Amino acid sequence: MKKINAIGTFEAKTNFTSLIQRAHKGEEILITRRGYPMARIVPLEKHQDLLNSKMAVKRLKALAQEMQLGKFDWEEWKSYRDTGRK
Repeated sequence: MKKINAIGTFEAKTNFTSLIQRAHKGEEILITRRGYPMARIVPLEKHQDLLNSKMAVKRLKALAQEMQLGKFDWEEWKSYRDTGRK
């Protein structure tokens, strides 16, 4: 897992152009205020991957609702899985 560098809001404001260049090169930067996370600068590709994932989940939920699948029942799934096993 990649380490995320954290910097304060004042430093982020002062070095904004540099932060954008670092993100463009693939680095993630966490912006903090008084030690608390406030925002994150991420490479555009990572942001797009996140959006694509969220859209896929949204489509799957819509499809499940359209097919009236209801909630997923793990116990029922396990019984199907274990049918015929010793």
